Amino acid sequence: MKKTHIIAAALCTLNSMSLHAKTETPTTTVATESVSSILEGINMFTPCEHIDPAYKLTPSKNYGTEWAVDMAYGFWSTNNGDPAANDVANLYLLHAQLNQRIFQDDKNGGTWLRLELSGSVALDSRSKDSDPDFVSAMGTGTDIHGDYFGTNDFVLPEIAIMQYFDNKKYSLIFGVVNLTNYFDGVGIANDSFCSFANTGFMNSTVLPLVDSNLGAIFQAELAPNQHGMIAISRTCTSSGYNPFGSGRGYAVVGEYAYYTADEKTVLRLNPFIDSVAGSDAKGSDCSRINYGLAGSIEYAACDKVDLFLRSGFGAKQELGASFDVSVGTNIRPFSSREDDFLGIAYGVFKAANSESDATENSRQGVLEVIYSFQINDYVKIVPHCQYIHNPSYAATSDQTVIGVQTVFSF
Repeated sequence: MKKTHIIAAALCTLNSMSLHAKTETPTTTVATESVSSILEGINMFTPCEHIDPAYKLTPSKNYGTEWAVDMAYGFWSTNNGDPAANDVANLYLLHAQLNQRIFQDDKNGGTWLRLELSGSVALDSRSKDSDPDFVSAMGTGTDIHGDYFGTNDFVLPEIAIMQYFDNKKYSLIFGVVNLTNYFDGVGIANDSFCSFANTGFMNSTVLPLVDSNLGAIFQAELAPNQHGMIAISRTCTSSGYNPFGSGRGYAVVGEYAYYTADEKTVLRLNPFIDSVAGSDAKGSDCSRINYGLAGSIEYAACDKVDLFLRSGFGAKQELGASFDVSVGTNIRPFSSREDDFLGIAYGVFKAANSESDATENSRQGVLEVIYSFQINDYVKIVPHCQYIHNPSYAATSDQTVIGVQTVFSF
């Protein structure tokens, strides 16, 4: 699952703005930062220009309520889809989040309830006939990071409590958590509603960023331009299923991030370790331990160009790819249309290298081109084209996916 506006807003947190301020006139001096602006940018619905124009609006704070809704009507067609899936998808997509303050504490940030809903509905009989999720059918290396693109399914990937401490320098989030809402927050490659559609570009496919599982996240603002996080979560619950089910799998994910003083560059490092329950060659129960490291760099080259580089590896991967590297850019070509952008991304993803891996080909390549045409603060049209080499790591013909989404953001 993915939540655009929480993670993408981290790019704006070095501007000296309050949680409910607009972003039309950001400052550029790190030294004048208010305490905890980084954590607010990660956790709350802080507006950010050039990420989603709808969030230039001021969130309501009368009752300690913040909410964000993305809806889209999407159509995709592929020339060479998975044989078990349809080659066309026509879907209604929904992603909504709510932050509700439970206890007010103006100094420390208070206590909040966080809820998230994600799902989709097939809009015609042909799309309904596709049993696998379309996001998997179109060759994505792993769908662990994407919003749910099923034919008629809705899930709650996060139901959690968030507690701030010490003048908002620290935060603890616990309950049913969605790790993609907090970690590896590359602003221009993070979400299927306002950025690249292929889930390989939403987070590192190496990181075990699970959702719908019991877990906890501890966050700390280490300095006005640095933050650290660590999370522990179960891995045994699939999206939409009972998070209290049986299973021994777990994941521990960390993040250290550094923001340069000129606000142009963000560096992130994400070490991780995870354990997946399984069986050995003799059929005895055992757990497979995997560990690795991912990282990213995003750079605002100028007012019109943003760039990102992301890579990671896992030693004995079970929950995702064993290696990936991706690069991309957002280009705003027209000064008169500051919210439009052209997006180009390319990635190479290596399949899991565990003994249980049965893929026909170990590497997959994805090239995606999109253009986001912003009609107004609430509506945009996003056509995109993907070229996928070895789709779903299968040694089959290469695949082209052409699609368009009409996205409504509130």
